[in-house]
Amino acid sequence: MGKVITVMNMKGGVGKTTVSTHLAGALALIKPNPPAVPRKVLVIDYDPQFNLSQAYIPAPHYFQLDKDRKTVISVLQDSGSQLNPYQLQLPATAKPPKVSHLTHNVLAYKDGRTLDVVPSTLDLMYVALGRTNGQLQILESRFESFIKEARTLYDVVIIDCHPAGSLMTKSALSNSVHVVIPVVPERYAVRGIGLMFDSISSTGSAGHAPVPHVLFNRVPRTGISQEENQIRSNPRYVKYCLQATLKKYSAFAEPEGGKGFVWWSSKPYSTEAWRNLISVSREISTRTGV
Repeated sequence: MGKVITVMNMKGGVGKTTVSTHLAGALALIKPNPPAVPRKVLVIDYDPQFNLSQAYIPAPHYFQLDKDRKTVISVLQDSGSQLNPYQLQLPATAKPPKVSHLTHNVLAYKDGRTLDVVPSTLDLMYVALGRTNGQLQILESRFESFIKEARTLYDVVIIDCHPAGSLMTKSALSNSVHVVIPVVPERYAVRGIGLMFDSISSTGSAGHAPVPHVLFNRVPRTGISQEENQIRSNPRYVKYCLQATLKKYSAFAEPEGGKGFVWWSSKPYSTEAWRNLISVSREISTRTGV
């Protein structure tokens, strides 16, 4: 069964989608150490801003998928005809679509390495903002069933989740074994980490708590900042901080339409950026057992 990793931070502007985009690609591309069966990786874009979807899928193809409702909102909703920003529509059945019905292939190699994505849509905002007089268990049950099937098909399932408390953050955390928390070491960064740890603890009160992993992102190529040192020395966070950090390279700028990934980039220092990404990905792989 595949492992589920959510990428999340309650504080915005930390490069969450950039981390999700490149981490998923790296895990699909690099072979496990020690060598094993090549990984099959699925990314679920669970953010209404759908930036990850735009990074992976050419615009004309994406808009057709969105029109055909081959996006993550179909996991939660039966139909898009009654979407309402004030009243949340509850599906009639707890059975979601098959995983294969919603996935779009991004990378595929002859040896079995695969990267697929379930795209998001702006319509997901109706779920984030809508209110209902009914119970939300049916929505949570549909997402849980979808994840269970995905785990039988993929070695790694990565959920790119939006930075706000909602049904999406709750369902992502409750179905994850690990949470990667991207952090840009700057003023107030520790507050975002604290909110994430509180959310994880709250999820654990229901009998399941995913393991957090703090990943410092966009750090200087040399040296270590005072803010990073302060977080690393905090007794609450010290054992959860990754040793590897994702450094500030222009090659990590978000790709668009399936082009411009760091492993294909010709930007300055792209080779160093790729090596940096490999070191981060290998440590996450070791810590999570994927």
